[in-house]
Amino acid sequence: MEFSSQDFGSANYFKTRPTYPAGFLHLLSQYHKGKRSLLIDVGCGPGNSTLELAKYLGFEQVWGSDVSPGMIETAKTQKELSNGEFSADNVQFSVHAAEDLDWVAPNAADMVTAAQCCHWLDFGVFQNAVFRTLRKGGTLAIWGYVDPHFADYPELDRVLFNFQYGEDQLGPYWEKPGRVILRDLLRTQKLDNSRFDDVLQVEYDPRNPETQSTLQIPLKVDRQMTVAEFDHYIESWSAYNAWKRTNKAKTDIRQHFMRKLRTHTGLSSSQSTMNVTWKTIYKFARKKS
Repeated sequence: MEFSSQDFGSANYFKTRPTYPAGFLHLLSQYHKGKRSLLIDVGCGPGNSTLELAKYLGFEQVWGSDVSPGMIETAKTQKELSNGEFSADNVQFSVHAAEDLDWVAPNAADMVTAAQCCHWLDFGVFQNAVFRTLRKGGTLAIWGYVDPHFADYPELDRVLFNFQYGEDQLGPYWEKPGRVILRDLLRTQKLDNSRFDDVLQVEYDPRNPETQSTLQIPLKVDRQMTVAEFDHYIESWSAYNAWKRTNKAKTDIRQHFMRKLRTHTGLSSSQSTMNVTWKTIYKFARKKS
């Protein structure tokens, strides 16, 4: 997996990836029932989601795990930096695959979360591990985002799509089937209804908001980014890193796209801002009692 390679820029990933709105974390907090002793955040990467969960959900202990030692080292650094904003003394990080929860006692976790990582997992093995680890009535929460859009420049959708998925662009460099699963908003990763119930599943497409039920609260992932920040965000894509590693002698494909972006938008300054939004999915469920 590209993200677990030693030369992957985990610090850049932390800085450039979108964060999750407080309203969404409040929704998750309201969904959860019962005690809040232990939350396990698998596939935590450099700690983005783990630290936000610790800040907003009020668990006694929050533990982030990831298969990449580099990601975990960055997460530990970010934990220390966050202590000026809120106390993260109850947060721990360790190196484990998301499907490996044997290091947690059976029925010990009150919540297991998986943010922006389920598309990489053997989902059946992961569900087995979660079912073993969660207490009865405990919460499983998974979510993800994909395919950014420039909210104010819909005419750029095709340009950005071609850059991401064109056969002569980044298309061949996305890891399969993970990217296909994520672009399909995790629909093929079905929760086992013999083990989990009270399922809440909500998809959101910012280009087609009329498809959103008024009875559902979507996860809206939006971020105002400078041109430079979006450029660095592309640097965090697994496909771009794979392209760069195998095309070292070629002109940087990212720079070519950024020139197109500046031409189409007229944003010549690297500090000019754009509103970026993503398609999203979340699924909440409870372990059957």
